[in-house]
Amino acid sequence: MIIRQIFNNNVIRAENQVGHEFVVIGNGLGFKKKNGQRVDEEKIEKTFVLKSDKIPQKLIDLIGETSVEYLKVADEIVGSAKTEMGDIFSDNIYISLIDHIQFAISRYKKSVGLKNSLLWQIKKFYKKEFMIGMRALDIIHAQFGIQMDEHEASFIAMHFVNARQDAQGMKQTVEITEVIDDIFNIVTDYYQLALDETSFNYSRFITHLQYFAQRMLNNEQEQRASGDNFLYEQVKDKYAKAFQCTHLINQYLESKHESAMSIDEKVYLTIHIQRVTSRNDMASS
Repeated sequence: MIIRQIFNNNVIRAENQVGHEFVVIGNGLGFKKKNGQRVDEEKIEKTFVLKSDKIPQKLIDLIGETSVEYLKVADEIVGSAKTEMGDIFSDNIYISLIDHIQFAISRYKKSVGLKNSLLWQIKKFYKKEFMIGMRALDIIHAQFGIQMDEHEASFIAMHFVNARQDAQGMKQTVEITEVIDDIFNIVTDYYQLALDETSFNYSRFITHLQYFAQRMLNNEQEQRASGDNFLYEQVKDKYAKAFQCTHLINQYLESKHESAMSIDEKVYLTIHIQRVTSRNDMASS
């Protein structure tokens, strides 16, 4: 690898023989070096392998002013997330995570903790991301000796939720979570039951709500061509109670979000509600 930019004595930007760029960390990697020289690969401790061919300028700027410890912690947390969920996150996760960790540690050193009003929803609807957040707390504690609470884990989890949804923006991630929570509450209130969160149908139901809420907020719902309503009528008759619940959800969407479900969305949601509320997927109250 060839040095392309020196951030400090321990962090550089490098390029391999096929033109891919990396952020490389190692004690003394940049000390008395110049752009264009070969990287002393024996000193490499960590390598940020990014998806895009070029490193985002915002990440370059952030790295230039961030200590090696924060970079290593962020890289370890992202590595843990990829092990759990696969390489599905955008490169922006490094930017948001490094920035968040620095701010969080600064707050905790001043004994200032923040409460996440969506803690319950994050734990319930984004279980894997929340688990990543809890593991992140262990990594942070091991590096900095600071023990953070589950509210902080939920904030970290939200960054990973955001990073796997095409970096849509934290504001929309919050909105999606709130929509899911509202729909979830309509279903459980209507059926007066607790859903089995360990069931496969529950996982499919929550996943459907996540993508449905994203499409709805982005105005991406597909409208089916008029004509064949056979499946719609079949579902409406066969799953009458689930269909009525879907009708209540549609009323909520029209009232609060000025968005109505398409025929297809009603069919799919009714089927998911029928499955998740069936006797085999009902948890004991």
